[in-house]
Amino acid sequence: MLVRLALEMIDRSGFHDLTLGKLAAEGGYSKGTVYNHFTCREDLLIELSAESARRQVRYFQAIADLPWSGAWALYGLALAYMRHAEVAPVLFECSITARTDSVCAVASEERLKRRDLVESQMVQVVSAIVERAMTEGSFDNPHVSPAVAVDALRSYILGYGAMHLLSSRFVWSTLEESQSRLPVLASVVSGLGWPRLEADELTSVQRVVVGVVDTANGWR
Repeated sequence: MLVRLALEMIDRSGFHDLTLGKLAAEGGYSKGTVYNHFTCREDLLIELSAESARRQVRYFQAIADLPWSGAWALYGLALAYMRHAEVAPVLFECSITARTDSVCAVASEERLKRRDLVESQMVQVVSAIVERAMTEGSFDNPHVSPAVAVDALRSYILGYGAMHLLSSRFVWSTLEESQSRLPVLASVVSGLGWPRLEADELTSVQRVVVGVVDTANGWR
């Protein structure tokens, strides 16, 4: 309940205006009750980033369970991450902020370990999909390993989400840019060594992914 309430407050006023005292007052709790759960505001931020990771694990596992090839599933993961940034922007932004040294240095070790555990589950799902693609012979890049290619793809998706999806004020956040998302993604993925999907295939993958992510976030 505290996490949900914090998300609502951040959505209204931004994280900079959120304090544990205000969270307690908003929820009708005593400060002591809130401090029993979170030692500081940074602890709360780490928990919000863990909630973001938990949702991503659900998306990724649902995609991994589909009867898709490894390459299709890899595209699905990328599109799920992008969709997550669109439908849960507060969580997505918190997950970025919570990776900074200034936050991690103050948050409790217990809270950090709990988040790391969730993120390790996400890594396991991604690794299984990459392994599937490798077994199918989908990866072909003599210059880098699959692990490096996956890290490069992750960096692109993270940067894309942070720059294009968090704010409509960004200079490239236009209708034309959104329509180019799929072919640009296909260019990045194929450039790293995986197969390039055709436009109709990408549209099919995106349609399924939107359903998975939106359903998990209560949009459907």
